[in-house]
Amino acid sequence: MISRFTHKLGELLDKRIEDIPQATRERATWMVADTMFSSCFGFTAPELQGYLARAGVPQKDEKHSIPVLGTGLYTTKEHAAMLYGTAIVSNELDEGNQFAKGHPAAHMLAPILITAWEQKATGMEILRAFVIGYEVASRLAYASNMNDDMHPHGTWGNVGGAVAAGLLMKKDKQAIVEAALLAASLPIATSWEAAVTGMTVRNLYTGVGSFLALQAWTFQEAGFCSSEHVVDHLWGTILSKGIRYELFESDLWAPPLLDKNYFKLYPSCRFSHSAIDALLALQKEERLDASQIASAKVETYSLAARLNDPNPVNALSAKFSIPFLLSAILHGHSLYDSFAGEIFSDRSVRELAQRIEVTEDPEMTAMLPNKRAARVTVTDHQGVTYSTFVDAASGNYDQPFPREELLGKFASMLAVCVCSGDQTNEIIDQALALPDVNDFGEWLERLAASTGKRGAGSQ
Repeated sequence: MISRFTHKLGELLDKRIEDIPQATRERATWMVADTMFSSCFGFTAPELQGYLARAGVPQKDEKHSIPVLGTGLYTTKEHAAMLYGTAIVSNELDEGNQFAKGHPAAHMLAPILITAWEQKATGMEILRAFVIGYEVASRLAYASNMNDDMHPHGTWGNVGGAVAAGLLMKKDKQAIVEAALLAASLPIATSWEAAVTGMTVRNLYTGVGSFLALQAWTFQEAGFCSSEHVVDHLWGTILSKGIRYELFESDLWAPPLLDKNYFKLYPSCRFSHSAIDALLALQKEERLDASQIASAKVETYSLAARLNDPNPVNALSAKFSIPFLLSAILHGHSLYDSFAGEIFSDRSVRELAQRIEVTEDPEMTAMLPNKRAARVTVTDHQGVTYSTFVDAASGNYDQPFPREELLGKFASMLAVCVCSGDQTNEIIDQALALPDVNDFGEWLERLAASTGKRGAGSQ
């Protein structure tokens, strides 16, 4: 029964900051920074700019007290949850976890940021809440194996966000379990089709989930309740292929699942990254001219094989199209520049995408969740073929990026909202000093002031 989940949740809630390995704390610090900077970059999206125009104000007041990083604006607690949750995932650069099949940190940041702001939490309190909340969300996702037709945003992550907020509010163990059961009873109904068809409601899923994570505490304090039976029925029958209860406890804290996260450098769905890595490896070995390529074939695992539409209609759907992504790379374009304007509509890019086939390899599917593999085979007009195989995407916990590459990513995301390289370096240093923070509210104000130099709507 799901009681194995709540029992293990109780064990996790007993973990002190001293029980969290130093390496895990350090990784969590980088993950918080990565997620915050992803939100800064995400706020430049047109729909987020439209939302900010309605929900943000330039001067802090009693109602609008939460800073919106990178914009120079303030908003309400409720809108902050929606805005941050949505912005983090808008550019497909936030971290993720292959065992959870989703993005836990995106669901942690807004509940943690808002609650830590209200509670004047320390950096160490934030890291403890982040690590434990991440473990709770990831364990539920890992064990429940949610239906693949659903999108993971706004579902199991809400539970981790509620737990993290409760820890920062210093709630007792029983109250946190009650709030977790409420959050687990209120996932939103999501559709994978929203992502692949480019519907930006997909980004709102995380915003709504972050809002529900905080609302779980309003509901718990008001006296609403759920039960292990309700959660078991919902997650074991309706939302998933059936819970594997042993995964709630298998290797618990040995190490925390947070230690098995991945970071992203490519602004596209993680399921596309193995194919991208295979193509980039092939390009290092062979001179591949897009004009000489007759066709290409991608063989990969089942989840990635769904990213097979060669005709994306907008930026979001392009990030979920392996044919488009590989065609853009073969034409020598940076993916960061490929989702709008001339490159997005380029006739040659579009024509080559039509000749890139994506299929499932059952043997690669059988390697999940430990490996996410892809093989890319390119055939030129003379019939010569070139092929490369990778068993996992770069940035994985066992194939980590050098820190210099992550710092470069941070700088690129911050470039949209600060004025100088020196200032960017200072902001990154501030973010990575989170463990030493004594008052998160003051720290966030300083960070918001530094990242809002250009102001909202200036991109």
